Amino acid sequence: MIHIFLNIIKKNYFFTIFKKIIKRFEKNTSAEAKQWAILNTSQTVEEFCSSIDSLLYDKIKVDIKLIEEEALNKLSKLKVSLGGGGNYILLYFLILKFKPLNIVETGVAAGWSSLFILRALKKNGKGYLFSSDFPYFRLKNPEQYIGYLAQNEINKHSWFLDIRGDDLALQEIVNRLKNSEIDIFHYDSDKSYSGRSKSLNILSSKINSKTIIIFDDIQNNLHFRDYVYEHKKNFHVLEFQGKYVGIVGCELL
Repeated sequence: MIHIFLNIIKKNYFFTIFKKIIKRFEKNTSAEAKQWAILNTSQTVEEFCSSIDSLLYDKIKVDIKLIEEEALNKLSKLKVSLGGGGNYILLYFLILKFKPLNIVETGVAAGWSSLFILRALKKNGKGYLFSSDFPYFRLKNPEQYIGYLAQNEINKHSWFLDIRGDDLALQEIVNRLKNSEIDIFHYDSDKSYSGRSKSLNILSSKINSKTIIIFDDIQNNLHFRDYVYEHKKNFHVLEFQGKYVGIVGCELL
């Protein structure tokens, strides 16, 4: 509790933390959202990747296992829990398959997805990662843990990380992209309906019809359902480790 209080009173964190607390009072639609996700699930992540390119997916299984073991070994040396990773298998596959130039992710935490993205970009020999996150304010000096797994990657120079929270960080990412657009957008931060909507709105000028958009944990609320219906998007819902991932992007469909 003391760490939460100390982080809240930091002038750069107070308003972001306050907004996070307010969002917890949004209408709870998780039961309906989970039912919709279950009814619309087409495949597991593994089946989805294999359906696109089975040879590539079989080839990278060894890579994935080795990177997982390396990451788990590194995390075992910490005395704090930083939570699990996002859908790094899907990200690793898609980056190697489609060789995107600009990737934006929200929600870094320990850096599972960041690690796999940077490893895939290194294999491709090109590409940039732009990441948005906000420190775990329950921890002492939480900034040191953000992206922990990816902090020493050889292509770290291709990684921009902003830890001020999505509202500020995503706007900065838009500025840094300049005339470029986003090829893959992976959302795994603020799970609220309003947080997801606002992030898409901030990035809207950099998202086009070919942008692959991935939302983790769509069972939390009805945002993904409403988004694909309102914008008439083709979509896939994939099951991964008991949770659900929503994905759109015309190149895949």
